[in-house]
Amino acid sequence: MCPPPIGICPFIEFVVSHKKVSQTAQMNVHATEISHSHGLGQLEIRNKPKTNQFPLLKFPRVVLLECIENLDVLEIILFSLLSKRAKANAKLVHWTPLDIVLRTESPIEINLKCPIYPYREWTIEFNEEKESSEYPYFESYQTGPIVENFLFLKNNENAIEDSKQLTEHICEVFSSPVSGVDLGEESQIKWISKFQQIFRKVWIWDDVITSVETLYRVLNDVKVTDYVFLGSVAIDENFQIRVPIPAQQISIRNSYWLTLPSILNGTNSMIRLHGSKLTPKEINTILKEWKMGSKLCNLEYLEIDTVAFQDAESYTNEILKDLDWTDGNENDGRPTTVKLDGEWTDTLPQVKTVRNLTGCGGKIGSIFETFGDFEDGKLELCFYFQVWSRQN
Repeated sequence: MCPPPIGICPFIEFVVSHKKVSQTAQMNVHATEISHSHGLGQLEIRNKPKTNQFPLLKFPRVVLLECIENLDVLEIILFSLLSKRAKANAKLVHWTPLDIVLRTESPIEINLKCPIYPYREWTIEFNEEKESSEYPYFESYQTGPIVENFLFLKNNENAIEDSKQLTEHICEVFSSPVSGVDLGEESQIKWISKFQQIFRKVWIWDDVITSVETLYRVLNDVKVTDYVFLGSVAIDENFQIRVPIPAQQISIRNSYWLTLPSILNGTNSMIRLHGSKLTPKEINTILKEWKMGSKLCNLEYLEIDTVAFQDAESYTNEILKDLDWTDGNENDGRPTTVKLDGEWTDTLPQVKTVRNLTGCGGKIGSIFETFGDFEDGKLELCFYFQVWSRQN
């Protein structure tokens, strides 16, 4: 089951303080096992008289579990951080697995979703906009049908480690793996490769990968099923790989190191390469292999931007060489958008000329390009190949 979409329950307030009460009331994180880090020590016990406290943990287990089942996602997390016993009881409920995404770029966040509540989202954010005494605190926002619930914790110097350890805690309580993670530091790659074997989505930002060894660790140790984004890498410009990247969708910035064999031997459905060094002859090979149907059978969208040393006409002619293409037009049913990252939609550029290929199974592969001037008279090219089917 998944927690009901309710507000902060009154009876949980006896254990979680939204403001500091006193220095002596602050719970030592390691001593009390409220959390795994000093940053999570922001959660405190209210310094209230015993007569005002609600003896929740003294309830019979069947009653206690029924109470826990009616907590909101953030309430469950706060409750489970109170003690070993609270955590053990929270784990006894058979929760619907959460979609958990850890974002370590600023702001550092843990994003949570539950599939049976598509219009509600929960976020734990490590924030530094307010005075320390105001943390932790809650806020809710509604944008259209989506309701977002935030728990703000203080972003201290250890916020990244706190977020990693809190993520591990949430995974254990809800018996859910991390579905996605974005990484802004090279050291985090080693952590995720040890913490979990498979991820649905991974984002690795510019200059995080600073060595060939780290790149191979990403490719070999971090298994990604759906989507991987790799920012610019700070490695030798002569380095190349020939092995495929197994994720369904890949987006690579400054992708000079990705070669033709890596693409031809892969099973990717979407490939976006920025700063590519693929030649027009190699792009022509990709199109021929797709048309024959022997390789690239899963390909649905290919986008390559590069810089060329020749004029647009000769570059295009080399791409289209020996391909049996036909002219396309705006009324042939080709979609004008493409879904990227499985979540957001991008509108494709409007162009005057589209060439269509027909591949195995009757699918259409539309070829189109945009051009721009680059420095020193070079040509900036963005090549698009979109696979679609005509509707009967």
